[in-house]
Amino acid sequence: MILSTLALLSIAATPPAAVTGRLSNLTPVERFTALPQAIQAGDFTVDGVSASRWEMAEPGGAFSATDVPVPGAPSRRLVFAACDAALCVIHYERGGIAHFYEILALALTSRGWTASWNVWGKKPIANFDAFARSVKNGTFGAAWTTQSVKGDF
Repeated sequence: MILSTLALLSIAATPPAAVTGRLSNLTPVERFTALPQAIQAGDFTVDGVSASRWEMAEPGGAFSATDVPVPGAPSRRLVFAACDAALCVIHYERGGIAHFYEILALALTSRGWTASWNVWGKKPIANFDAFARSVKNGTFGAAWTTQSVKGDF
């Protein structure tokens, strides 16, 4: 089991076709409060686990960046997002013992919003256009790792 986990971590985080095929349909979203209401409310699942405790600060807003919580501040802060009617790609920073960045793709299915892709990295991507360019050019992935987030929400 440990060997298979280590092997998974060494694989570049290539976006799935469900993300790459819809990049040109996605519209940048500048604020967390502009995401679909269900996503704002955490009404989605990640690996079958409810994200009901999902909270996120707006870009530049206060958040708990370290393992010392800021009272009333969430542990996530939006960098950028982009959505269409059936897919949202959300890039955010995550605080705690380790500070890192995540990209979470949520797809709208007949059962509601559900995570279809999740990766983490040590540095942010400037904006959605930079992300889309790196995916289209085939340069995305080397600095990002596939993440299992089950139970993290």
